[in-house]
Amino acid sequence: MPRKPAKKTPRIDRFDLRPGRRIGPHYEVIQCLGRGIEGEVYQIQETATGIHRAAKLYFPHRNPKNRYTIWYARKITALRHCPIVLQYHHTEYVTVHKQKVLCLISELAEGEQLEGWIARHRGKRLDAFRALHVLYHLVRGLEAVHAVGEYHADVHSQNILIRPAGVGFNIKLVDFYDWGKPTRYKQHQDIMDCIRVFHECLGGVKHYSKQPPEVREICKGLQRKRVLKQFPTMTVLRRHLESFEWKTML
Repeated sequence: MPRKPAKKTPRIDRFDLRPGRRIGPHYEVIQCLGRGIEGEVYQIQETATGIHRAAKLYFPHRNPKNRYTIWYARKITALRHCPIVLQYHHTEYVTVHKQKVLCLISELAEGEQLEGWIARHRGKRLDAFRALHVLYHLVRGLEAVHAVGEYHADVHSQNILIRPAGVGFNIKLVDFYDWGKPTRYKQHQDIMDCIRVFHECLGGVKHYSKQPPEVREICKGLQRKRVLKQFPTMTVLRRHLESFEWKTML
């Protein structure tokens, strides 16, 4: 007799793990932190110690044979000495809709998405001096990533977690993008993305013309050639932020 065709594995577009749901033998779900086209991130708790961590689950159709989970774990492990990068711990399996899904367990970063943090400020934008501080901490963090020959490739306000700390900020970058082998072009893209984040912090195009010349000198109208001519590396940009002379009263 002819064999029956194998049943197709149903596609998972949402995990919807409820609070209290177990992840492996050691963790339980506290809450969902975010959801995107690639997967979902949960705050979880280690049951034996009460320590909170983060669990990232990729949708199986986006992560065949766990390739992306494995790539991401190796990537952030290679960058474990960079303070802006979340610390990887290990992986755990969870069964969802009769499918085994490999979870990436990492440090739980304190803070909120930069996009939402900006929106809570008056006029939904930052003043120039505060925006410069955000840019400086972001640039310093990515400078360490570039120093080991790597890149991020997806720097934007939804992938930046920020927590004010004294006169500065603690910043973490999430969701590195696999754009292939590191190149200078990809590091240049990170520089441009940092400048775009800075521009967004200031209120975007609507408020750009009113910014002081010191700010416009950094943004350069977001013109790639002009920006990269003056700031060809993160180190050059960081040094400029540390040493430029203010001629405008804020």
